[in-house]
Amino acid sequence: MKPQIIIDNYCRLHGVAVPALDHSATQYFVTISPAGARVLYPRGASKILGRVVGEAMKRGTVLHVRNGWVTPLTWEGWKQTWERLFAPKARNKGSEPNRVRPYVSEIFETMKQPGAAKKPRQRGFERTELANRAITMLSNPLSGVRVERI
Repeated sequence: MKPQIIIDNYCRLHGVAVPALDHSATQYFVTISPAGARVLYPRGASKILGRVVGEAMKRGTVLHVRNGWVTPLTWEGWKQTWERLFAPKARNKGSEPNRVRPYVSEIFETMKQPGAAKKPRQRGFERTELANRAITMLSNPLSGVRVERI
């Protein structure tokens, strides 16, 4: 049977007018109660829509139409229906990547390669002129003092 005919039969049973349907929609809920009939079009998994459908089930009948198939929602299968249609999807609870960009100077400092040391003073062996003279004088074999060079 076509969904329109099934919905029409349920509306006659409750004595209410048939709601206008969007025939291009593939999935929707029809809530039928003595107060009236309404059509709910879901956009995605929504807790709020699940609560609205649950409250409508307390007041009357709810039909789930999907791809031309009409299924009345009952309390016996509500847990599976909730998990399949209304429960929010589980999010990935893994660690989030570090998306904070470092300052530009930090980028240049971390990427900077150490330069090749060409002279002794660049390696930390900086000596003054006075120290150089003293070492050359003391290193003379005639001075009698043994000095190790750096």
